[in-house]
Amino acid sequence: AKYSDELAQLSAKGFDMPVRSIRLLNKFGGDVDIVAARLAQVQAQQQRKADMQARKAAMRAQKQAAKEGTEPEAEAEAEKKTAVKVPAKFEAAAAKYSDELAQLSAKGFDMPVRSIRLLNKFGGDVDKVAARLAQVYAQQQRKAD
Repeated sequence: AKYSDELAQLSAKGFDMPVRSIRLLNKFGGDVDIVAARLAQVQAQQQRKADMQARKAAMRAQKQAAKEGTEPEAEAEAEKKTAVKVPAKFEAAAAKYSDELAQLSAKGFDMPVRSIRLLNKFGGDVDKVAARLAQVYAQQQRKAD
């Protein structure tokens, strides 16, 4: 497959985001160093965003707990589990696989319904789901080329 060596290099550097990697490799003509720098920026932005969301959720939970006398941890956990937007028939599965969906999203796989279906199929195995989604994205990329 096109860019398979480059994807292996990026993976060895800790960048397991095949969708973004392929998109950036196309954009920058296969230059692994530029793509690695861009992916590092993406990861840093995602981490800052996740940290900010966690702080906001904790603050909301503390405020709510002060008003109602509830446990802040339970409130924050409930907010985290409902963060993924999916059709109603997938809400229970989204809550069940919230941690796995977050991991897949961090890897660049932002297709929650397809991810939920694959998580069900592979018993929640994030690595198997990521591998399958990478195949799907590679097929889509080949069709686009």
